[in-house]
Amino acid sequence: MPADTASLRWTTGPTVGERLLLTAMRQWAALRSAGEHPTRLVAQALAFRASNRTGGLFVAWMQSVEASLRRPIQVECPACGGISTDEQRLMVSCGLAGTATAVGETLLEPLLVDAQPTMVLARALNAALRVDGYPLPVRLRDETRDEPREPAPARQTVH
Repeated sequence: MPADTASLRWTTGPTVGERLLLTAMRQWAALRSAGEHPTRLVAQALAFRASNRTGGLFVAWMQSVEASLRRPIQVECPACGGISTDEQRLMVSCGLAGTATAVGETLLEPLLVDAQPTMVLARALNAALRVDGYPLPVRLRDETRDEPREPAPARQTVH
């Protein structure tokens, strides 16, 4: 599906799995900003909540993201404190990794120089989160199809 026909639309708030992923990404960014190495602390936090496998895969996934960044990741929307566009791209692509890898790669193009290695790790991370009871949804909607649209939430914090 070409990127111009694919439209991401959040119809509900973040799931438990997405909140876990978002919290880990923000913890990673906060530790990096403080000049600390986030690998051990974030992996331990995820191992406590999910599993050692999930913690290790998250660290590998974030290292892959950092290795191919075009620019620094924006954490939290500066306008409202909600989920930033970069955070959304990472979370949604991780959710897509098991079913639509090419679409996930396209979604990450503005953020990463080479999204393919990141998507390979995202697929493994997605599977590990699912096994641990934190499945990530596939948040992709083709706006060109004739389906009834779900009403948008009254207060959107995800842009």
